[in-house]
Amino acid sequence: MCGIAGYRTFEGDALKLGRELTHALNALRHRGPDDEGAWFDDEDNAGLGQRRLAIVDLSRHGHQPMVSACGQWVMTYNGEVYNFRELRRQLEQLGHCFPGSGDSEVILAAFSQWGLEAVSRFIGMFAIALWHKPTRQLHLLRDRLGVKPLYYHWDGKRLLFGSELKALHAFRSWHPQIDPQALADYLRYGYVGAPRSIYRDVFKLPPGHRLVLDAEGILRTHRYWNVIDCVHDRRHGRSEDDLADELEALMLDAFRYRMIADVPVGVFLSGGIDSSVVAALLSKQGGDDIKTYTIGFDVPEFDESGHAAAVARHLGVENHVLMCKVEDAKRVLPRWGDLYDEPFGDESGIPTLMVSQAAAAHVKVVLSADGGDELFSGYNSYTTALSQWSRIKGMPQGFRSLSAAMINGSGTDALEGFLAARGHPLPRRLHASVSQLVRIGRRVGARGVGEIFDESVAHFKREELQVLCGRQAMTRETADAFPGEDGEKLCLWDLHNYLPGDVLAKVDRATMAVGIEGREPMLDHRLVEFAFSLPFEMRRGPLGSKHLLKKVLYRHLPRQLVERPKQGFAVPVKRWLQGDLAYLIDEHLEPGAVARQGLFDPVVVQGYVKRLRAGDVSVQQRVWLLVAFQMFFRRWMEAP
Repeated sequence: MCGIAGYRTFEGDALKLGRELTHALNALRHRGPDDEGAWFDDEDNAGLGQRRLAIVDLSRHGHQPMVSACGQWVMTYNGEVYNFRELRRQLEQLGHCFPGSGDSEVILAAFSQWGLEAVSRFIGMFAIALWHKPTRQLHLLRDRLGVKPLYYHWDGKRLLFGSELKALHAFRSWHPQIDPQALADYLRYGYVGAPRSIYRDVFKLPPGHRLVLDAEGILRTHRYWNVIDCVHDRRHGRSEDDLADELEALMLDAFRYRMIADVPVGVFLSGGIDSSVVAALLSKQGGDDIKTYTIGFDVPEFDESGHAAAVARHLGVENHVLMCKVEDAKRVLPRWGDLYDEPFGDESGIPTLMVSQAAAAHVKVVLSADGGDELFSGYNSYTTALSQWSRIKGMPQGFRSLSAAMINGSGTDALEGFLAARGHPLPRRLHASVSQLVRIGRRVGARGVGEIFDESVAHFKREELQVLCGRQAMTRETADAFPGEDGEKLCLWDLHNYLPGDVLAKVDRATMAVGIEGREPMLDHRLVEFAFSLPFEMRRGPLGSKHLLKKVLYRHLPRQLVERPKQGFAVPVKRWLQGDLAYLIDEHLEPGAVARQGLFDPVVVQGYVKRLRAGDVSVQQRVWLLVAFQMFFRRWMEAP
């Protein structure tokens, strides 16, 4: 696991960029404290660099950037390709020799042997930069699900790239500017989704894509993997027990791969379905020395540590529990803008960092069970959206459109948003009636389940964004653009948006910040392909959401240990904003500073603050998102 950075320029400023690459690597030191390397092509004005966290092959043979034996390819790489031993055997039969024991030299030899199509043979997580000397081309590749991050800036003359945005800040020739549309996207969803970043002309390489910048300065991207292909290839005619057997075998293989390391490995355990199935299968297959790590909260309704402890006791594994209190949030939040160097509104990043710190005291690799909800339709938001859509989809579209137009045409939504944002909310009873009317109007007028779902996961209404920052977030297609059944569309939307943009970014930054590697066993692409080839009733069936996954888990754990209402990784930060963390509002949303910044209407911002302090809990999330953005802005746009 590492941090990578580099450049390719057509302006003749390679010497300057070469010096700045050193600063970019220093900015990524937390991602790789064990080693540093850089490679330059002065003739073609290209440079690659890496900071290394040694996990497999701790020797000098893992040093990067790495030049291929044939001399044609140079690579810098962040991640792990777990099936490298099988690839190594295939390549040795083709005449390749390997002095070390790690995956980097195998990956590079694979590109030498099979070209860029070698990526289809990899099982793992990765962000890779390749320089091909004969064609003078720079290639960037990102893993299928987006576990590892990769940003790039392209202005038509130079390309800069890095594992995190802080690496790009080290290149002084780049002058960051906020992208207003990305800002609206963040406020609506709580994160900036690919391919955008918060900055103009800076992009995230989407998962499952590769990029090439050729010798003439033409940049192209190409999708090399698409989970949607599996939706059209159903596993019909198979018994449920056979499918459960196949799922269990796939998980065992995927989980074993993620245990490959020359350093100790641990598991994050929440006590929910996903983390419990990871811990259960590993412990049942000889993982008696597994260490699990759990975060708890001193606010009872947010605390699931007791459930995790019960699972750990049943499995006989060593469980470490860390309690998160408001004092811990006070220690973490001053680092928020640096930790997430893009606006990030998922407050569960606080306990994720804390549990990563606890694990770092004992292990250098930790497994996180993210992805189960997207693969097996587990989120409560799916249940709500599907239920609402089932009640209205049978109505004639013409009738629904007319009803919605009549409700929305009354202007209640615009009036409510305008008044409430300025601190003059409607009377409570009238407010409840108006809000209910607006929700009915939006729901009745929806043309598909995706529109209902989009409104349910959005934090700011589009009209509110227009008033707050003069722009609506219109960057994403709804789930209705995806194929399959209604429930499947929601899973696919989250797999392409929420999972890489929020969940995986959170785990990557938190684990890398403390010098450990986070691995995602549920996101083995073979498991993902299997899940999306299942008939949907195997994901939502008699056992509820995650039907087939539960069927496998209940073979190894008593049902009563994990069967309870889904809680999610909730954190009481928004409640704390009305108490112990109220100072953050005064510090970051001061009207004068907001006005000078020029991004938000300060009157509207203060309207939300007044509503929160008057006890209106409906605006907690909006205020938190504004505070989180300001922490980012102060760190990266105001700092000298």
